[in-house]
Amino acid sequence: MTRQLREDRRAFLRRMQAVLAGGTAFALLPKLDLVGRAMAADALPGNDYKALVCIFLFGGSDSFNMLIPHDSAEYNAYSTSRGGVYDAATNPTGLGYARDQLVTIADTDGKTWGLNPGCTAMKPLFEAGELAFLANVGTLVEPVTKTEVNNKLKRLPAYLYSHNDQQKLWMRGQSSVNTAVGWGGALSDYMEASNTGLQSLSPSISIAGSNLFQVGRMTLPFTLSSGGPPTLTRFRNDAGNADRIRYESLRALVDASYAPVLQDEYALVGESAIELNGSLRTVLDPANGGDIATVFPAGGLASQLRMVARMIKASRTAAIGHRRQVYYVSLGGFDTHENQMAANGHAALLKQLGDSLAAFREALAEIGALNATTTFTMSDFGRTLNSNGNGTDHGWGGVQLIMGGAAANGGALRGRQVWGQYPVLELDGSQAVGRGRMVPTLSVNQVGSTLAQWFGLPSSSVGSIFPGIENFSQQKLGFLG
Repeated sequence: MTRQLREDRRAFLRRMQAVLAGGTAFALLPKLDLVGRAMAADALPGNDYKALVCIFLFGGSDSFNMLIPHDSAEYNAYSTSRGGVYDAATNPTGLGYARDQLVTIADTDGKTWGLNPGCTAMKPLFEAGELAFLANVGTLVEPVTKTEVNNKLKRLPAYLYSHNDQQKLWMRGQSSVNTAVGWGGALSDYMEASNTGLQSLSPSISIAGSNLFQVGRMTLPFTLSSGGPPTLTRFRNDAGNADRIRYESLRALVDASYAPVLQDEYALVGESAIELNGSLRTVLDPANGGDIATVFPAGGLASQLRMVARMIKASRTAAIGHRRQVYYVSLGGFDTHENQMAANGHAALLKQLGDSLAAFREALAEIGALNATTTFTMSDFGRTLNSNGNGTDHGWGGVQLIMGGAAANGGALRGRQVWGQYPVLELDGSQAVGRGRMVPTLSVNQVGSTLAQWFGLPSSSVGSIFPGIENFSQQKLGFLG
């Protein structure tokens, strides 16, 4: 075998793997498909469309430096715990922002808050009621206080402060069961039967690669890049003779009938994966109306959200005809042990987040899907309030955000509010353990349960997706109508 032929073969296998990893297998194995349809016993009303968009901030965002108290006494506690206002020359270990640096916003009760200077683009979203914050959210098995943590009186999530483990708990939507299923995937299991159009396209669509969040018992995420679905090159029936021969050989493989049932199913998976990718490339083609006019800023997150907007637009057409979809994008770099306050540090990441959200909001309005889409962030954990000398270390509770159509304008989001109990940011305050790590007062599964019920999950089914939710008095928080 020549070197060129070996390289061509390896390239083909990599592309084929990418296509098959796109997540079509879930709907193509008939037995699993029947199970998925049996789960969706409750019909969805009307012909409504809804999308959940998860933005995972990898590394653990220092979110108490995203939403900052502006009230004088609360700000002073913040500034003290953060070691004062950062100044590269005079206070290089400080983690605080000057009060007059903050982008001020006022909630519906008239209370003033400060946004990180990098979050300027979030201000108009908040003021329009299209953005809300969730205060002090984290992984919890059950409600717990600082005293109960210190005296080991209640169960705590496993491996607190560990990146991988806490990421898994956020993606599972609960902290008591070790499972390979994420809550986005479990929700897709339930809703898959409502997507009666292009059934080979999974309800879960990732623009950021494989992830636990979107893995269900019957469904797998379909993965595509910010540039679109993966493509098999040099396998075309409308190209040169060599490409046509390759294409016909591949078709012969996937079209053949095989005696062992499993082999036959695998061939069907390959055939559908090829056809699905072709269908998506067609519907996303700008010549077919598959593009959007909204201009997005540069950056990986913005590119991912732009593709989400294009997919939502296409998915609401007859070509795809989906009614429920779960999207996943991500932004890394939040593990700020070092250089947190540098010009390219945490504030720059928050600016990328805010600018991307603002553009995504405009794109959703352009395609008429603003009220049909709820976007939310997740992150490993919050971070310590005090400095390690050049940054912060792993914490627990933090602040997350929700974006969607404002309730006043026909949407579901009760925005322009800070939901939950924003803690006093003291190193040894009533909610703080060890260097200002905040004990959460809202749980991951409460947030997930609220999003899932807006999505269409009946309250009677919440416990099957969020084990342990019964430990919390509120299974549906008030941020979504």
